[in-house]
Amino acid sequence: MRLTDQLTAIVRNSDPQQLRRLGNIARFFAALLVVTLVARGTAGATMPTVVVQTPSSGTVSQSLLTNGTISYAGGQPFTLPEGLLVLQVPVQVGQSVKAGDTLAVFDAGEVSRAVDSKQAELQQVQVQAQQQAEGDTADPYNAQLAQQQLERAYEQTHNTYADGEESVARAQQKRDEAARAVEDARNAPLDSELPQKEAEAQKEAEIKTATAALEAAEEELYQAKKSAEAANESALSAAQSAEDTRNSALHALEEEEDAVAEQNQTDRAAAAVSQAKAAILQTELDALLALQNAGACYLAPKDGTVVTLNLKPGEPSSTVGGLLADQDVEYRLEVPLEEEQAELVSVGTILHAEQNKANGDAAVQSLSAPDADGVVMATATLPKGAWSAGAVAVTASVQGARQNLVLPNTAVRQDNQGQYVLAVEEKNTILGLQNVLVRLSVTVLETGDSTVAVSGALDSQTRIVVSSSKSVQAGDTVRLQDES
Repeated sequence: MRLTDQLTAIVRNSDPQQLRRLGNIARFFAALLVVTLVARGTAGATMPTVVVQTPSSGTVSQSLLTNGTISYAGGQPFTLPEGLLVLQVPVQVGQSVKAGDTLAVFDAGEVSRAVDSKQAELQQVQVQAQQQAEGDTADPYNAQLAQQQLERAYEQTHNTYADGEESVARAQQKRDEAARAVEDARNAPLDSELPQKEAEAQKEAEIKTATAALEAAEEELYQAKKSAEAANESALSAAQSAEDTRNSALHALEEEEDAVAEQNQTDRAAAAVSQAKAAILQTELDALLALQNAGACYLAPKDGTVVTLNLKPGEPSSTVGGLLADQDVEYRLEVPLEEEQAELVSVGTILHAEQNKANGDAAVQSLSAPDADGVVMATATLPKGAWSAGAVAVTASVQGARQNLVLPNTAVRQDNQGQYVLAVEEKNTILGLQNVLVRLSVTVLETGDSTVAVSGALDSQTRIVVSSSKSVQAGDTVRLQDES
């Protein structure tokens, strides 16, 4: 039997009053259903629409945007005379040149004057070096003169001794003769031709005369000895004085020889310095002569690329005119990083450089220590390209460590209680099963350009609000964007 036939049979056999009660119940639930549907329709039309996303594992990327500087790596300095007025510089940085190409033009008259001045300076230093190398000797004249005076004093002393001895000997001889005369007078017989008394008186007178002569001779001998002794003492004193003078002269000569030897050693060291200076001056003179011979033009010493140029028209030249690198020159990229930027970059980080029509990637090769302002310099070598020295735009995308819970930045909110997310949970209400927002506190571990890594009471199944059609808060009922 069909279901409609069964229902018809039940109605025919039922009590009319019971049927009325059943009809009332049916009308009540029908009305309740209509009200519920109307309420749900009204609420659905006004409730916020949200977009949800579940957390996923992954990395947080951050973009770095800054400016750097391109310079040329390597290169050998080319040197030229310093202080010459530069008239023209027909090349520029980055230009390729051949050996013999003109790099700078100078004033010919000034170059000629510089050659003359350098030659005179070189000659002066060379003479000075020769004089210093020859050295000096001590003057022995005073010592030789003192030695001669001492020898004469010795000779004079010897002569004085000899003269004194001779004088004393003569006086001694006279005294001896006088003594013999006294003895002869005493022993002489009386003159027999004279009377006794006259003869005795005559003899007595002769003895007296001989005795007086003896006394005079003895006095003369005494004086001769005294004079000889005095002369000898004077001669000895003169000789001693001459010897002292000679010794002082010899000591002074030794001191002078030591001082001269020390001065000679100093002069020889100074001569070495002067010779080194002369070698430098000769090199500078050779450079000036080469410049003069080239018509006051400085020529490229070899083929290469001008990577640095320190010459400017109207200014004096510097010793190092610039740097000349081989044709296949490398380009160095230097990027100053503030403290926060430096935390994102490490050795190996890829930097993307853009300059005019040239662009390329380079890995960071080194990071300097922070300077006084906390700036770190990152250095890399750029690939070959149409680069030029100067400013360059640099970007980098830095990946952080892998995280378990990664969400879009828009998912994280903050209030006076801290950071949180709004999660969607299904709850039974009078209007039926609905999506209600709940607050979940989180801790931000890492923030990137568009995503953020968090930790908290959520997992990979938690539905997190990442955007909404209007402002929402915990406790709000929402409609998911993909729901009809």
